[in-house]
Amino acid sequence: MEHEPELCEFTINSVRELGLTIGDHQAEQFMRYLAHLIEWNKTINLTAIIDPKEIIIKHFVDSLTALVATSFPQNGVVLDVGAGGGFPGIPLKIVRSDIRLVLIEPVRKKCSFLNSVIGLLKLQDVSTFDGTIEQYAKRPIRHAIDIVVVRALKYEEIRNHISALLTSKGKIVLYRTEAIKKQEIGEEFHLVSETAFILPQGSGNRVVTVMERKNL
Repeated sequence: MEHEPELCEFTINSVRELGLTIGDHQAEQFMRYLAHLIEWNKTINLTAIIDPKEIIIKHFVDSLTALVATSFPQNGVVLDVGAGGGFPGIPLKIVRSDIRLVLIEPVRKKCSFLNSVIGLLKLQDVSTFDGTIEQYAKRPIRHAIDIVVVRALKYEEIRNHISALLTSKGKIVLYRTEAIKKQEIGEEFHLVSETAFILPQGSGNRVVTVMERKNL
């Protein structure tokens, strides 16, 4: 990929602005992911952003804000609902290789892309589900989920399907642009924290909302 050393350095520095550190191997994985995304995006609509540096900040770095906003349990199971081009799940997995990741994506072509990324980056303990959260929730055998991450979908559209999937202290992490309203939260969850970020290079605002399941 053109300008790869510069983009690699740009990624490391942008992640550092969040207070996180990645090594050369992780930066190289992000570069392979970036090149793969740009290539597939020519035929499948994975992202409207085409500038490499914008993709790095608005998709990769943005995805990592959750690691600053809340703690992810060691070897925890993370469910990414509406994974699309792999955000936030795959960037989280690149930085936290210990997590076990499930990517839910109902569009088959996007699911094919996700599977190709998993193979390209040799990611372990990552699976995809070609369907909706409703369909996933109805499966007889599934993981108990520690954290559900939601970036591309509206929380109210999937809220009713999440609670039963989570462990007793399971969390929902929402990537939003504004604080959540009390009436949006629902009876089964309580608000743990909200963390506001300004993305590197003034690339927009992000609010990461963390909610925990109530033990009713």
